[in-house]
Amino acid sequence: MPVDWFAGQTAVVTGAAHGIGRASVELLEQMGARVVAVDVDGEALKSAFGDSTVAAVAADVGEDGRALAAMLSERYGPIELLVNNVGIETPQHFLTLDEGDFDRVFAVNLRGPWFLTRTLAAELVAQGRRGSIVFVSSLHDTFIRTFPHYSTSKAAVAMLVRELASELGPHGIRVNAVSPGAVHSSHVPLPAEEAERQRLREIIPLGHIGQAEQVARMIAVLLCDEWAGYVTGTNVRVDGGLGTHSWSVHPE
Repeated sequence: MPVDWFAGQTAVVTGAAHGIGRASVELLEQMGARVVAVDVDGEALKSAFGDSTVAAVAADVGEDGRALAAMLSERYGPIELLVNNVGIETPQHFLTLDEGDFDRVFAVNLRGPWFLTRTLAAELVAQGRRGSIVFVSSLHDTFIRTFPHYSTSKAAVAMLVRELASELGPHGIRVNAVSPGAVHSSHVPLPAEEAERQRLREIIPLGHIGQAEQVARMIAVLLCDEWAGYVTGTNVRVDGGLGTHSWSVHPE
């Protein structure tokens, strides 16, 4: 890709070894950024980026976001671009969820990214530098997932984006989110049966699940000052129209 939107800038992407995170790393690198890929799965990072110029950092965002940010700044700073992609869920419902799984989901999805972002943003403010931050939320920041700890953590992320956009905007730091719908990954396989494909055609106006690269492109647009320099506090759905589905509409 010949467009050097991010030449001379450093980007950190969390949850970078798979799916949307990996696609974002690859795209940002192609577009000129110096990219730092962070993931708890060190072997997957090595497999994905071992032969590239990407800096791979095996770390758990949910453990200590502040310490991670300090290490990243010392090694790779200044960091102008941040993609808070990391997120997990566990398959429990409200009446069966234990405290350990609750705490782990909120640590990875909210607390870790919160303090990682705060530390990196504070450094940009202190240095008088502009920056851009994108959180990867979910369509389930609005719609029921039946895993309420996951959905609630994503709803918190969506509100955090608006709060940070207000507070950091005067410092020249933009904060936005993307909310993917059904996106193909190791956890979301392509439908094998015609009945599954028909169901997707019924509930997704564009008729199919998305690809990680499609979400990564929207992330890149939101990070770019040239294309989105007057955009902050927004949450863009990348869902093929899934969020428009209604039980009251029966497809023809």
